[in-house]
Amino acid sequence: MSGQDPAVLADERARNKRYVQTLTDKAKRAVRVAKPRVSEARQGRKGVPQLERPMPQPFVGRMGLTAPDPTLNTDDVYIGQWFAQERDFVVISWAAPAADAYYGHGDGSNLLGDVQITRAFTSRGDDIVAYDDERRDSGDAKTAFDRKVALVVPRPPVAVRPTQVPDGSEPPAAPAPRENMPARLTGSPPQAASPAHVAPTKSAPPSATSAPDAKALRHREALLRILALPRRAELHHVLATLQPRQHDLVKWDPAAPLVVQGHPGAGKTIVAVHRAAYLTHPQRAGTPIVGKVLLLGPTDNYVKHTKRAVRELAPDDGVIVRSLDDVFQKLMPELDVASGAEDSRAETYRDFDRELCTLVDSAADMLRRRGRLDHASSRSEAARLVYEEMVAKSAFAPPDWISYLRALPTWSAALRRHRLSPLLAYCGLASGKHRFESPGHVIVDEAQDVRPIEWRILRLLVRPDAGWTLVGDMNQRRSDHSALSWRQSLEFLDLDVETHIEDYRSVFRSTTAIHKFAGHLLPRHERHGVSVQGEGRLPVTLKVRPADMARAVVTAGARLARNHHGGTVAVIGVEGGSLRSAFASHGWRARAAGSDEYSDGQLTVRVLSANDARGLEFDAVVVVEPSDFPTNLRGHGLLYTSLTRANRSLAVVHSKALPDGLRRAPADRIN
Repeated sequence: MSGQDPAVLADERARNKRYVQTLTDKAKRAVRVAKPRVSEARQGRKGVPQLERPMPQPFVGRMGLTAPDPTLNTDDVYIGQWFAQERDFVVISWAAPAADAYYGHGDGSNLLGDVQITRAFTSRGDDIVAYDDERRDSGDAKTAFDRKVALVVPRPPVAVRPTQVPDGSEPPAAPAPRENMPARLTGSPPQAASPAHVAPTKSAPPSATSAPDAKALRHREALLRILALPRRAELHHVLATLQPRQHDLVKWDPAAPLVVQGHPGAGKTIVAVHRAAYLTHPQRAGTPIVGKVLLLGPTDNYVKHTKRAVRELAPDDGVIVRSLDDVFQKLMPELDVASGAEDSRAETYRDFDRELCTLVDSAADMLRRRGRLDHASSRSEAARLVYEEMVAKSAFAPPDWISYLRALPTWSAALRRHRLSPLLAYCGLASGKHRFESPGHVIVDEAQDVRPIEWRILRLLVRPDAGWTLVGDMNQRRSDHSALSWRQSLEFLDLDVETHIEDYRSVFRSTTAIHKFAGHLLPRHERHGVSVQGEGRLPVTLKVRPADMARAVVTAGARLARNHHGGTVAVIGVEGGSLRSAFASHGWRARAAGSDEYSDGQLTVRVLSANDARGLEFDAVVVVEPSDFPTNLRGHGLLYTSLTRANRSLAVVHSKALPDGLRRAPADRIN
């Protein structure tokens, strides 16, 4: 049920304003909020423990109970980013166990008794702009939300001169009163308990009878309204409409490895980002994570896309967002693949084989025994010595590796070859001179594309007791150089192959029409995604003459940009260079040097290669020449990924024959 009573909205906005102001005041005063609860206290450069600063965020939701909770003395509780106790309302953190009751799933879902009604808020900036109510019971009696309570207007603040502490900073302010607040509400342990004595929260696999999120949506109207909004370049958090099973995966026991397999648009990145934030949240329950959380994505575009949501959710830089290329660059700063010349050799499985690691390790051990690595003046020099030793001793390598090793370029040329980045990074790792802060938990998004040597690098960079979460879709594998199954990926990481693999079948992003169209590239037994959105418009396939291809692509992109004003539009091909040339030849210009955003002065589209589009989403997408996309043993992974970047509209422009699956897929076909 949904309602937009102006008086109710005004009341909620006033309360939210006070809550945001409370958080703002605490942030300014550097409030300490139970940091040892989740991770070790981090030390500043002067050895002084760094203080948590809650980032001001608006209300997430609200829940009304059938009877007052005895510890709260109220039947009305707000959900927010951080715990706060005002004189006339209480806010608990979304990460606290009691918030499970709001999400309808989790170990804490019954902590507050029966939930009669919940309210999901839609926010804009720090303000509340809409709300959506949902009854949890079958009745129509009055609820806690119907009770009118006069707002308490706070007195103007009294200016107090801060007392200086020895290091020159302001002292931490006292947090809101918590004496009567149980740990399940604040997320903090009892005063006498230490973090080591807090039992971890562990989620169980879904029962066979549980309905998928797509069939049992919470706050369906609010969710569909948000899904219909124009996509933005950056991802934002969706705490208000997080669905029950997503919420359960977010809070999965960090000590237990987890794999989330899901269709495109299933919200896997949403789970990854919110899980990273949850694991670092000071007000969650559970054992502490020592160190930061590393959220690893496939591209630099992914990092840009997710950083805002991470910043909104995760406090005090507790989450590090990196791409694999970032990790390689950390290990080998001299990598310069962006300015490198085209590589005359195509990628092969040997570029990413784990046996290549064995050859590198053997070369490094030989140099170490001779003492040559001890005299290396830098990490780069040590890595170069390892690389050159491996190539020089290629005659002593296994016979099937000799020709590969002899064909490797010089060190300076290798630094500009993208396919060799993992090898050179591993040389730096094997030299023993690398410096990398080991995370306490690693979340790998688009994990289906991580290759064996890359898994080996990650495994060696992360300490043995760290937690792992892998999310991805095996149907979106872009090459045959990565694992063929999740079990194989787990083996590469030396993790238990009996790890729970969640087969998540809800689809939130694409309309049913787009999802069905792209699904024709999959085997029939893999077409089991359940789309949340309506049918939508059929995708359009436009067949043109080869000579008209450039003009048709630009025209299609411009048309979708006009139809989705205020949203985002992408034109995706196997490689982006020729597409950018097409737009440039028709008067479009890049926003800045090296940018993939092109504009004609009024309209804007992003022109991307299929690899660069991974992990992103757009209101509308033009996919160019599907038959040019490479295939692999599991089918059309890269093409399938590109088609499913679209939320509302999809156009396919081609001059060659379409792949068999797309020829049979439902679409509006134009010649």
